[in-house]
Amino acid sequence: MSAFKFPIVLVLMLLLSACSEKSTDDSPIDTGTPSDEIREEVPQTEDSAEEKIDLKRFFMKDGSVAKYLGDGNEYASYQARTQWHNDNTVSVYEDNGGTVVIRTFRITEDSIHLIKEQAEYYETYSPTDEELQSLPIISTILQTPIEPGTTFDEWTVVSIDQTLDTPYKTFDDVIVLEKTDESGAVQRKYFVQDFGEIKREFIMQDNDTEFSVTSTLESID
Repeated sequence: MSAFKFPIVLVLMLLLSACSEKSTDDSPIDTGTPSDEIREEVPQTEDSAEEKIDLKRFFMKDGSVAKYLGDGNEYASYQARTQWHNDNTVSVYEDNGGTVVIRTFRITEDSIHLIKEQAEYYETYSPTDEELQSLPIISTILQTPIEPGTTFDEWTVVSIDQTLDTPYKTFDDVIVLEKTDESGAVQRKYFVQDFGEIKREFIMQDNDTEFSVTSTLESID
């Protein structure tokens, strides 16, 4: 008898034996419980999979050029061009009229990491996959779980369902990150799926005067 058939025969023998026994114990044989438990666990696993966020959705499509309206500083307005290198690496060229800054990001299942940042960058970045993999992590831009209270690199998720009006459109379910430095200045970043960063904000209190600089999404080409 093969090893595969032996367990099946053994189970059948046990069941037949149980049925033939005369017993005064009226308690039913609990044969359904394990299957019920399995059926209950499967939906929970599926729900968890559905709730998982694809962090790639926090960047625009390859070749997109977004313009941001600035307020509070002459260099707060800028345009950002998105360049995808592969499935999990993307660069954003930020041109504020004074300089061009390139920032390259590595995307994993649970984090977005900044791996390259360079000002005065006026060429197209064309690295190999090996070169991209060798770049060290500079900082973490976004990290799961994306829920209020999550912290990373001095940033804290303070909201995940904010409504934000921009010159481009009104966004719902906006994720807000906040950081306060030693001087008391507050920085905020606003992210939304399928667009990425739609606003950044810097607020500093000087005695009784509040000074703020904002950059807000205005258009996408």
